[in-house]
Amino acid sequence: MDPSQFEKMFAQANSIMGPFADMILQTARFPPANGEALVVLDQACGSGVVSSHIMSRLYPEDKARLDLTCADISEPAITQMRRRIEASGWNNARAVTNDAMSSDFPSSHFTHIFFNFGPQILPDPIAGLKECHRTLRPGGVLGLSAWQVVPWAADYRAGIATDPSLPAFPTSDQLRYAFSSTPEKWDTIHDVTKHLEDSGLTAIAASSMDNTTTMTIAEVEAMLPYSLDMMIQKFWTKEEVEKFKVPATKAIVSYLGEKYGTGPVVWKWVAVVACGKKE
Repeated sequence: MDPSQFEKMFAQANSIMGPFADMILQTARFPPANGEALVVLDQACGSGVVSSHIMSRLYPEDKARLDLTCADISEPAITQMRRRIEASGWNNARAVTNDAMSSDFPSSHFTHIFFNFGPQILPDPIAGLKECHRTLRPGGVLGLSAWQVVPWAADYRAGIATDPSLPAFPTSDQLRYAFSSTPEKWDTIHDVTKHLEDSGLTAIAASSMDNTTTMTIAEVEAMLPYSLDMMIQKFWTKEEVEKFKVPATKAIVSYLGEKYGTGPVVWKWVAVVACGKKE
């Protein structure tokens, strides 16, 4: 991916996930006013939404005490993240390839770990939370978010359903476990709170929040190669993907045009935002 494409992807990701990143930082009361070192992990950093919000909310004296690690299992994401760090002049940050369920980070190392929409994409989310617990210092804080409502799924499903020749788009229950191989649910405050407790965290605060975005149909079409492909690769056969991806894209864009007309595509995203503390 060239830098311009990456910046467009970041801008779109930030419009959707940025408010949740801010809410995670607020819920975690970051940065603390104690003047101590901030040794922070942005886990499953992706395009760097959380890291950019960390940097934007810190005063110079806070940045002076920051040591930021951006980690992701995707090497392409880390390559782009390294470019962002260099271009932004974040001298106190680094980007590393990392498996969130089994990292080589030292135990009791980080003061804060932020995991924006991370657990749900892990094959074993609880293993990821326990790894966070292991690598947090005593008194350290984990902040995370988990989707409750991802609005594009309903529109994509309805669009594909307009063409009977296309394979079905996955159901809501299928999407819930698109990446995870374990049975935990993540779309209620109760469930997220329990998972944090089961991972050894205390002083848990959790709430639900929403973010409404407006996009043009062209902007939605631009995100289809990522959002649609991510799902059909999981649920359609290789032959179905090759044969039906283009017709599916056309069906979705046509449906959006009929539903929203010349107006914007208005989507309401809802998520649980939570944090917990390691004793």
